[in-house]
Amino acid sequence: MKSFPSLSAALSRVVLALAVFLVSACGGGGSTDLAGVGSGGSGVASGSVSGFGSVIVDGVEYDDSAATRQAEDANGVLLNVALKLGQRVRVVYAGARVAASIEVQAQLAGPVTQGPAADGVLQVLGQRVRIVSSSDDATRSNPTVLDGFATASAIQAGDEVEVHGAWAYDSTQGLWLLVASRLERLATAPDPVLIGGVASAIEGTVVRLNGAAGTRVDGFPAGSVAVGETVRAWVARSGLAGSPLVVQRVAGAEIRASDLDASSTVSLSGLASGYDAASRTVVVQGVRVKLADGVVADEAALARGEFVCVELSRSGSTLVARSVKQRGGSSDLGRTAEVKGVTRGIDWTAASVAFTLRGTAIRADGSVIDATCRAVNATTDVYVEVRGSVLGSGGAVTASSVRCSQSYSGSATTDYTGSLESIDTANRSLRLRVSPSGALLTARWDGRTYFEQHPASLPVGLRVEVEGVMDQGSSTLRLTRVRLAD
Repeated sequence: MKSFPSLSAALSRVVLALAVFLVSACGGGGSTDLAGVGSGGSGVASGSVSGFGSVIVDGVEYDDSAATRQAEDANGVLLNVALKLGQRVRVVYAGARVAASIEVQAQLAGPVTQGPAADGVLQVLGQRVRIVSSSDDATRSNPTVLDGFATASAIQAGDEVEVHGAWAYDSTQGLWLLVASRLERLATAPDPVLIGGVASAIEGTVVRLNGAAGTRVDGFPAGSVAVGETVRAWVARSGLAGSPLVVQRVAGAEIRASDLDASSTVSLSGLASGYDAASRTVVVQGVRVKLADGVVADEAALARGEFVCVELSRSGSTLVARSVKQRGGSSDLGRTAEVKGVTRGIDWTAASVAFTLRGTAIRADGSVIDATCRAVNATTDVYVEVRGSVLGSGGAVTASSVRCSQSYSGSATTDYTGSLESIDTANRSLRLRVSPSGALLTARWDGRTYFEQHPASLPVGLRVEVEGVMDQGSSTLRLTRVRLAD
């Protein structure tokens, strides 16, 4: 029978894991925890990106206009990154869901060690990963966003990938696997690699991942991990042939002890595992929680391992789910992808339309395009709302509805494509000749802006896609992302 950590043991490990994370992060960019975030309706949410309005995590929208968007590297430095559909993220927010920081947390990054079998299961760094190919998946998981692969069958051993998703226990095989929400081909081989999973056994400083015969990883501080908890760590590529693998650094946790003390709301989304009907406890992404008295849930769905979102609190040494949300009926919880933003240059009169919005490829048949779009000139800025689902490669959203409006908030995120007229790295500004109108746009960047290519290396005349928010009371775009146009 599969064992899971006790509630008190899990909580104490979370506290210790937090301490370890804070110490290891001091040498780099630091932690994403914010001092004084505990008042005024603050919170922390851990889940998967299901769309963009600002940013949408499992169906809940957070204003990211002033947020940092970063990922931790092997040295503990937080680097600016682009947000993409299907990524696993940790959002720290305040007030009316205004995000202060968004940390992207991949679960695996390294070589495919075994290609997909007929059941959609492959291996990355020896860890089992399941590709979800249908919206009718038994776990109610979204189809996996495949970026860089036309189909799952195109993935081969030796491909370098980054994988996001939720860990789930497979009772038929007695092991944990990662149900992928996003699998992206990497242009270069990462070194060190990122390995993750659920601790199945502890042998001093050695953690065995995901099963009785799973990968042994050495270097975890004694007592910092309990059986059943989720871990992520960096390992030198040169040591992948050895056993045990040797940890260079342990990554920050999704939910931390300070979250429960400093935040009014802490939510965690993932797949249910190890549901115990007698105690009404369930494990979500390595955290075991007890359903609070009076909380109503579809317990049969929890036992089947379906998607769940729990809101956490603490009662003594017990982690309690004070609310449980599950997909089904009117509870979408991110099953529908939503992408919203301001753009221009789209021929809405075409029989079918393909365009990019918020860095996301959109494909829309003419039958789903509303008349509010058909009347818009291609040279006019328009606020576009897309609803649909992710099908096929590249993270493209196949639209079920597209609506447009020429009336929108000045804080709406805006996308433009055009050619660089000039770039001033000293003053962090650029000018863009926007397609197709030819209008000249002035934009500036700051320390939160993500550049796909270093700004000093961008030549005049290069076609780029930019994303940002108009500065209040001005016509200058404050950039959040700059990428090369396809």
